[in-house]
Amino acid sequence: MIRVIREQHEAPSAVARRLEIAGGRNRFGEANYRAVWGWSRLAWVGGKWEDRNAAGELLRECVELRRVPKYAPYDRWHIERWLPPESYGSPRDWYAHTIERVDGVSTPALGPYPERGEYEHSFTLQGPHGEFVQLTSTVAEYIARAIETGRGVSAAERREAIDERERRNDREYDDWAWDVLDSGCPAFHGLSFVTCA
Repeated sequence: MIRVIREQHEAPSAVARRLEIAGGRNRFGEANYRAVWGWSRLAWVGGKWEDRNAAGELLRECVELRRVPKYAPYDRWHIERWLPPESYGSPRDWYAHTIERVDGVSTPALGPYPERGEYEHSFTLQGPHGEFVQLTSTVAEYIARAIETGRGVSAAERREAIDERERRNDREYDDWAWDVLDSGCPAFHGLSFVTCA
């Protein structure tokens, strides 16, 4: 028998409380935001599966729903935001778009319709080079508040902010380049320069 061992963690209660304060509660009384560990967050995936032994030999094939890790990287904290069931369309639409037929068997590729809504990925907590960053209540609240603030900004305002950031980056690069060129080094590094006429 194959046994899969996953590193699992639950967010500290202080983190959950700060996320609830920052994002409020949904119609079911649950927090609109939550922090989950990559290995701990599982999602339904339907399709054809192959089970193999340690040597890689095929043991069996089957068409079924399985719960698998939803987010990568698995060893990071992820912030999720709750979406209401209507954001997924009607149950009829859901199944019409997600049913897959494999070997004559119909299976919902994304699992059952999310009748109580679903938490979806909003942010992966990691450093600028993908390194691990520890989850704290302050960081979690900041992320949730930033997401909430961003939801109230129009597409035109977001575009303008991106354009301004790019202009600022261009100015900073130009300033750096001129500083390098004006660094006090004499022209041609002090070598004589002769031209032919």
